[in-house]
Amino acid sequence: MKDISAHAWELHRRAVVIDGHSDILMALADGTTRLGSQLAVPDPSNWVSPFPPLEATEVPPGPLTPTQHTLCFGSAGQYSIPQFVAGGITVQVCAIYIDDKYLGCALQRGLEMAWWLHHEVRANPGFELVRQAVDIPRLKQEGKTGAILSLEGLEALGNDLRFLDIYAQLGLRMASLTHNRRNLFADGPQPGVRTGGLTELGRQAICRMNELGIVVDLVHTNETCFWEILELVKAPVAISHLSPYAFARWRGEPWPCPRFNPHQDRAALEAVARNGGVVGLIYFGFETIDAVVENIEHLLELIGPDHVGLGSDFWGAQFAPRGLEEISQVPRLTDRLVARGHADEIVLKLLGGNFLRLFQQAWTDPRVGGSR
Repeated sequence: MKDISAHAWELHRRAVVIDGHSDILMALADGTTRLGSQLAVPDPSNWVSPFPPLEATEVPPGPLTPTQHTLCFGSAGQYSIPQFVAGGITVQVCAIYIDDKYLGCALQRGLEMAWWLHHEVRANPGFELVRQAVDIPRLKQEGKTGAILSLEGLEALGNDLRFLDIYAQLGLRMASLTHNRRNLFADGPQPGVRTGGLTELGRQAICRMNELGIVVDLVHTNETCFWEILELVKAPVAISHLSPYAFARWRGEPWPCPRFNPHQDRAALEAVARNGGVVGLIYFGFETIDAVVENIEHLLELIGPDHVGLGSDFWGAQFAPRGLEEISQVPRLTDRLVARGHADEIVLKLLGGNFLRLFQQAWTDPRVGGSR
């Protein structure tokens, strides 16, 4: 066992490790944390909220209803530069997501999050904003870590698609059209609501993302949008953070769902693989690290080793798997995968090689710094 662990650690040390999703920019913009040091989050069991009770507006009561502790701290304490370094993270994708309460000033809120990421880059030597695919192996070689800016839903553009170009200049390299709810560009899954697909503005957005070399993220789209987007994209896509069970939301069922539809869901994931895309396996909501590993293996069986990556989406201790509570603990995944007999080449692809290949193929427009 010692030899296996030693080999796993050496393999992880050599790997380019890319994580496909985090919401840490929300905590930065809210003033809850900074990236230069790890926040010591209070123990939820004896913490008393200083705020009046809040109601979750997007998640119905049930196992996914966030506690007051989660609503207050979010992903603070689970992502920071020291944790990236300790976990061997070469690049962390950092998403701009607009809460319902900020929809009236979505453009300003989005730019505020982008500003904070740039601020953290300026304030922390050894931490860079990744604009080109060639930056990633260089960061690894130099022992540094970096971030990729993404959009989780296009609400941050306000109502003007031209601002996509501005975000591209700020470093935007990946974007999804929706986060569940309907917006000007497309419909999200919205369980219990009859939804459509892309709007005309959404189609224009996909075309412009093609032109700018921005990876289209299919996460949080509904089934209609999923297939419409695949018809329009000109480069490999991502599903930045997903479990196979999450596809059940297309059928209006609660997530996580214990059933996997072998026809509908397999067809969608296989289409992503044919496109050359990558699916980042989410950690959110799983009980243990072993459940995360089992879902990685499930994806490997479905779409093969060239199309699976990591997409943590830590958001509070409440939803973190035991044994994988924050980003510095990702080497434990490598240890489990090696112990279960996965070849080095496959593990290296899972940890970041597949996302690196995706970015090398998709970031091709020199106007946004995406040339290889």
